[in-house]
Amino acid sequence: MKKIILFALLIIGKISFAQTVSVNGTVTDQNGKPVAFAFVSDSQHPYATYSDQSGAFSLQADPASNLIVTANFHNEARVKLDNPANVKVVMTAGEAPKQDVTTKTTVANFFKPDENLVDHNVSINRIGTGQEGLHGSRFLFNDWVHGFAVTPQDSLKQSDVYLFNYDKVGGNLVFTRNKTTAMLVVKQEIKGFTLFDENAVPYVFEDVPAINAKRYVEVLSAGKKYKIYKDLGTTFIKANFVTNGITSSGNNYDEYKDESVYYVVKQGGQPQKMEPKSKAIKLAFAADADKVKKFLSDNEGEIDDNYLKALGDYLNQ
Repeated sequence: MKKIILFALLIIGKISFAQTVSVNGTVTDQNGKPVAFAFVSDSQHPYATYSDQSGAFSLQADPASNLIVTANFHNEARVKLDNPANVKVVMTAGEAPKQDVTTKTTVANFFKPDENLVDHNVSINRIGTGQEGLHGSRFLFNDWVHGFAVTPQDSLKQSDVYLFNYDKVGGNLVFTRNKTTAMLVVKQEIKGFTLFDENAVPYVFEDVPAINAKRYVEVLSAGKKYKIYKDLGTTFIKANFVTNGITSSGNNYDEYKDESVYYVVKQGGQPQKMEPKSKAIKLAFAADADKVKKFLSDNEGEIDDNYLKALGDYLNQ
């Protein structure tokens, strides 16, 4: 009987340990000024985010954990979650970040040089061979951004001196430490990553071989019932303008053209393609027909990424 009670207590302890709470707070320096893009992480789990330009942040975290906060030119801060709804982190001034902070234990087989992306800035600012210049980009962001990765063992990979971007052509995560030399992440070493744009808006990616074994796919929405994915690929099309003086065809510019395919995964199921159209959405979420009908009725307009994210979040409530 004692063994049964002990076993039950262990199970309850594990369940409680796995529970998370919504954490909201701000990061400031000793003068009360906001610290933008401070990395905020759970000390025991791979839950993390960045503060925005006003120093505000929010994430799910284990209430039994501490928050670890790091930022360039500041000393690391650790905060207990005594009041998850209003966490105030005050960071003290620290030394400038060192470019050689990477260690064998953190990145020895995590990154490798990519000779095809030696100078990332040149690739981003490519002019193009056509008279109208280059349209589009092979990269998700126009500049390097903050981010972090998660390994198959659920450990975080992050450093305040790393900046990232997503290569839409190869479907790879690339990083830099000096904005000059780009390196390619070893795909087998991470199962997902999150990148944050200039407004600290997160873009979440996962390795989902059932959708695409060659590149990561973006997670638009994830919950207890559904996941909505976006498989974003980009094709390079050279300028192909021709004319005989009377008729003409083609474009007078090089172009990176995005091609997105959307997928829905029901809990315990396999990915199913879904076109971003009302009829296809009704078929994909037939099990929640009433809720889908109400959402479509209440939300008119273009069915884009933001629309699908809102739909998924609504159905997962």
